[in-house]
Amino acid sequence: MAKTPRSRNANNKVIQGKELDAYIKAELQAMVQEGLEKSPIQPATLHARLKAKGIIKGGVSTLTSRRDIINDYKLRQHNNHENGKRELTGKERAMLAQGRTGAAYISKADRLDSELQDYKARYERNVLAVTDIIEYVDSNLPINVEALLAEELIRELRTNGKRNRS
Repeated sequence: MAKTPRSRNANNKVIQGKELDAYIKAELQAMVQEGLEKSPIQPATLHARLKAKGIIKGGVSTLTSRRDIINDYKLRQHNNHENGKRELTGKERAMLAQGRTGAAYISKADRLDSELQDYKARYERNVLAVTDIIEYVDSNLPINVEALLAEELIRELRTNGKRNRS
């Protein structure tokens, strides 16, 4: 049975151990920088990239003992993807670490949808509160509040409209 040739470093020595860990971490860091859409971190994608660069020649099982490193960078990538906002909860991180990426995203989507509904309800309450204030001021003062606010509101609507279209 012929031995599978192993990848070698500049000194013609087999890449293994801490040296291989350093190559793996460098590749994972590059994947984090490239982003979630372009380079999602999974053992299979990492393996394909390392193999294409000639760093490893073995199977995906080469990375099995480095699962913790891969999961750490996977979480980093997911947190960076959101620019530190709306990070994954502990439960969602656990799902991600177990390879249940889809379940983690479904859980996160449900949580964010719930937050969105809460914000919409708050918005509606705020609109009603502003309407009540305008009606109160209108009824108690000889000033036409709509005329005072119209210029300000129209300007705000125009700037918001331009931002939303861009």
